[in-house]
This record gives sequence, C-alpha cells and structure tokens, in this order.
Amino acid sequence: MNKPINLLVGGLTLFAAQGCKVPKQVAAQADHPNIIYVFPDQYRNQAMGFWSQDGFRDKVNFQGDPVHTPNLDAFARESMVLSSAQSNCPLSSPHRGMLLTGMYPNRSGVPLNCNSTRPISSLREDAECIGDVFSKAGYDCAYFGKLHADFPTPNDPEHLGQYVESKRPAWDAYTPKERRHGFNYWYSYGTFDEHKNPHYWDTDGKRHDPKEWSPLHESGKVVSYLKNEGNVRDTKKPFFIMVGMNPPHSPYRSLDDCEEQDFNFYKDKPLDSLLVRPNVDLKMKKAESARYYFASVTGVDRAFGQILETLKDLGLDKNTVVIFASDHGETMCSQRIEDPKNSPYSESMNIPFIV
Repeated sequence: MNKPINLLVGGLTLFAAQGCKVPKQVAAQADHPNIIYVFPDQYRNQAMGFWSQDGFRDKVNFQGDPVHTPNLDAFARESMVLSSAQSNCPLSSPHRGMLLTGMYPNRSGVPLNCNSTRPISSLREDAECIGDVFSKAGYDCAYFGKLHADFPTPNDPEHLGQYVESKRPAWDAYTPKERRHGFNYWYSYGTFDEHKNPHYWDTDGKRHDPKEWSPLHESGKVVSYLKNEGNVRDTKKPFFIMVGMNPPHSPYRSLDDCEEQDFNFYKDKPLDSLLVRPNVDLKMKKAESARYYFASVTGVDRAFGQILETLKDLGLDKNTVVIFASDHGETMCSQRIEDPKNSPYSESMNIPFIV
C-alpha cells in the first residue's frame, strides 16, 4: 500500500499501515468468497508478536507486547494489517451492536452492556444485521460463541419462564431463532465468564456444557462446521462465519482461566519484562494478571491456528476471506486505571484488524 487509509466500518475507525502487504489472492477471489470473522473479547492490538518483528515494528509508534502468537504472526505476513483500528465504543455489547448493524450505539439499540436491568439495551429486532445481509446474498451463516447483544429475559428453552442463570441481574441470555438475524447455524450464548466451564445453545435450543476451555472448544466446533460433520451446512452455498471468543476477557487470575501450556510461556518471566509499555504502573495489584492475560492471548492464537489449518487442509483457503479483530482492548495497568476498557486510551480502543 502506498498511503495510509482511513476507513469507518461498523463501529471501527481503521488506519491501514503504510507498507503492509495486500494478499495476492484477493484479486483472484471468486464472486462470492467464504468469509470468517474471528473476534476474541478484550484483545488489544499491542498483544501480537509480529509487532516486534522486522517489517512491522517500524510501522507503529509502540513497542509490541512480548507475546507468543506464531499463528497470528504467520497470518499477518500474508494479510493486510491495520496498525490503528479503533473501536469507536470500546465496550462489549455496544461494539457488538455496531458490528452487527453498522449503526452507532444510539441507533443500534445497544448503548450499554446488556443485562436484565437494562431493557433499553438490546439489539433492535427491526435492524437489518450483517447476518441478514449475507443470508439474503445466498450465504450459509453460522455464529459461534459470545453474542452479548440481547436483553436477558426469562426465556430459558429448557426451563420455561426462567432466566438462563440464577444470579441477578442476569447477564447471560438465550437468543431464540427469531432474533438470530440471518444466522441459520447457531452455537452461542449471551455472556458467561467461566472460561473452562462454558455453555452454549445450539440451533435447536439445546444446551451444551463441554467442560473445555472455550476458545479451543469453539474452534473445534468451527472445524466441525467447515468439514460439514453432521451435514450442518449447505455446501452449495458460500459460508459466512462469526466467532466471538470470550478470552482474553477477564477473569485472568489463575489456571482456571487459561491453559497451562500457554501459561508456561510467561510463568517465570518478571512482570517488568511482560508489561513493557512506558505508561504502565507495576505497583497496581492487577499487574499479576498479565501472565494469565498473555496466556489467554497465546491460547486464542492456538485456537485461531486450528481454523486456519483446517481451511488449508480442505482446500478452502484460496477462496476464504479471514478477518481477525476484537471488540475492544485491555489497559492492563497502563494509564493507572483499573477499567480495562471503556476509555479513550490506545490500550482500550486500538484493536487488531487483520484481513
């Protein structure tokens, strides 16, 4: 690319880094390429290993976090990488409302994080969403993982008249078929922060409790969908997939929140070698979370790699556009604030956007 590009797309302000590569295969794409949009929650742009590598470090004005992300590093080298994609409302539900509708939070129906005390915050039923658009264009549409865009109501499909969780206010939500906006395959939930004890509702409203770290479980389900195990998709149609992973969203306190093999990359490293941003406050209690946050980043990279590998194994990689992004970032002791998001700071607003 010869010049930086400034774009506004679905609640994102995007600045493409000068000199980043545009993939050659884009020009050769068929009229209707497959599309996969993977967006883990609370994943800051700085937390990708390639920003510390030749060809990338001179394109940004920050030092990349010392993270192990081999799949994203390889993916970046065959992609368009945006150095400054900004989440225009760096908070989970409002961003998702923007992403799904193309409208700002005052129009999408989702101005606040969704819970049962906030009936004003729920994805508009009359909005034409991205799934509706792709479905009308002839795509088989699938949604996996965290949605967090619906007002929770007592609509548990297995316990009529009850919420899907006992705590109040209720945050988690079941999305019935009439509110799925064009997604014909469903394996999702509202929001639930037990990363090794996730649950999901499938297309028919059956609940699943896999007892597996959620990003790896979700990537496994995406792989199964791509292979069309169980005849779950129309192989005559192109597919549009959205994958809303929850980690590296909090909690990030212990091995209950991440995989040990990913934590091992960071467990013995001193905090001042992990939290390298010049505005970080290492005295904050939250600093100890860095090892677990970065472990989740590495685990998400592993899950993402499984999806990419399957695309290549099935011969789908040359006709599939893959996007890796997030809803917002994570301050992680920068700016001396406890709130990981919901602020105008770079650590909160600047998200990955790789195509």
